[in-house]
Amino acid sequence: MKNFNQIEFIKKLISFGERQGKAENDAADFITNFLTERNIKYFLHNFNTFIPDIKNSSLIVDGEKIDCYATSFVSGEFAGNGDIVSSLIPSRYLLDYSNINFNPVCSKISRSNHYFAPSIAVSKNDLSKVMNGTDVKVKVDVEKKEYYSKNILVGNTKNPNNIIFAHYDSVSIGATDNASGVSVIMDTIINSEELLEDNLFIFSGNEELSYDRPFYWGHGFRAFEKDYVGIMRSADSLFVVDCVGNGKPVITDDLHICRLAFPIAFIDELAGKTRIMHADMNKLFKVYHSELDDISQLDNNHLDEASDLLVKELKK
Repeated sequence: MKNFNQIEFIKKLISFGERQGKAENDAADFITNFLTERNIKYFLHNFNTFIPDIKNSSLIVDGEKIDCYATSFVSGEFAGNGDIVSSLIPSRYLLDYSNINFNPVCSKISRSNHYFAPSIAVSKNDLSKVMNGTDVKVKVDVEKKEYYSKNILVGNTKNPNNIIFAHYDSVSIGATDNASGVSVIMDTIINSEELLEDNLFIFSGNEELSYDRPFYWGHGFRAFEKDYVGIMRSADSLFVVDCVGNGKPVITDDLHICRLAFPIAFIDELAGKTRIMHADMNKLFKVYHSELDDISQLDNNHLDEASDLLVKELKK
């Protein structure tokens, strides 16, 4: 009988709100306190990073203020509606171009992508106003903010057979992305503590946003890689648990997905032993990086399925 309720754990984790900067640090403290209360040893891997601190953002269409969120790493302004793009287009194609972006499958504002140029996200429900506007003005005020993040390491840090990652930061609420993955590896640690002897579990910070180019996501993974690439090379497998609990979990070694979910420097070298666990991606994109990605997206049975699948893989 499991003694860990994943839904209740996720509710506490997402209560910190958008897990960036101080809220990310608070979430890390919650995770380490949770481990300490259960007498589970951990090690901290600290690193500094930079994130965008949004001071202000505005979209004015023919004198009317339209709800929006900044999705840029820099400040600036532009006029016109000639650069409206779907945020489901990979950001690398538009990384340096100002734009007004929207998620065509999400009913709320979805900050799916970020750019190194002034940009904002709007709801698809307001898109017609923007497209039909004759006087469209966008302005964003963003500061590059330095802070210290941390990876929380649990288990064998010397010669692990497998290394398992799940990031705990988020854009917006982030129940699926990725409080779910954090919960799954926490469940695995608590209920299969014998796996700590030969495996290393990592709660990773600063996955979502950084000033790295061309991949602004995955900084926490790369920070770990920089200091621990040796054990990554010697491990049998690398697992990334990201966006589970909203459907049946699957594990894939598809190179395209591995590069997106785990953009480390040596991904081409290590891709052959990298595995990504995820669930219903179509369902995810309907709430991706929006206020809709709340606890209602998740099912405890699917979370337990993910935990069971992970344990099965680690015991092979």
